[in-house]
Amino acid sequence: MNTHIRTATLLACIAAGTAALIAEMPTAARGPVSAGTSTPATETMVLDVPFEGGHGRFIDTGKKGLGPGDQFLVVGLPILDNATGKKLGTTDAVEMMMFPNRHDGTVTMQYTLRLPGGHIDLDGVVRHSDKPFRIPVTGGTGRYLGVGGQLTLLKEDTRRNINVMRLELVR
Repeated sequence: MNTHIRTATLLACIAAGTAALIAEMPTAARGPVSAGTSTPATETMVLDVPFEGGHGRFIDTGKKGLGPGDQFLVVGLPILDNATGKKLGTTDAVEMMMFPNRHDGTVTMQYTLRLPGGHIDLDGVVRHSDKPFRIPVTGGTGRYLGVGGQLTLLKEDTRRNINVMRLELVR
C-alpha cells in the first residue's frame, strides 16, 4: 500500500475514533452548551484514558524497531470521567511515526471519541516533547457537529496507569 493511501487511511481512523468518545458522554459530564449566541460557547471535560484497554496493534513497516511509517492502532479504548471514574465512552486511534527519534517522536495522530450523542474527531501532527502536548479537535457528529477546540495532556499518571486529559470544545 503506498504512503498516501496509508496516511489517508490512518487519518480517517483517528477522526472516527475521536468523534465516538464524546458521543457516549453523559450530558451532566459535558457541562453547559449554549446555542444561537454570538459568543462562542466552551465546554470543558477532564478525562482519564487508561494506558491499556480495547484492542491495539503495533505495525512495524520498515527496519525492526521504531521508524518512519510505523503505526500504533487502537479501537475501543475506554474513556473515563476523571472525577467519578465512570466510563463515558471509547476512542479509536491511529498514530503514525514520522520522525520517531526527534522530539521524543513526531507523529501524525487521529482519534475519534465515541460519546453519547455523537463523535468528536481529533487530528494533527504533534511532537511528544511538546509542553503542553495538544492535538486539535477537527469536528464532530450529532451533538458535537461543528465543534472545534483541543485535547491537552495534563499528566501521565504512572501510578494509576492513565493519561489525564482536558478536552475543550468550542462552538
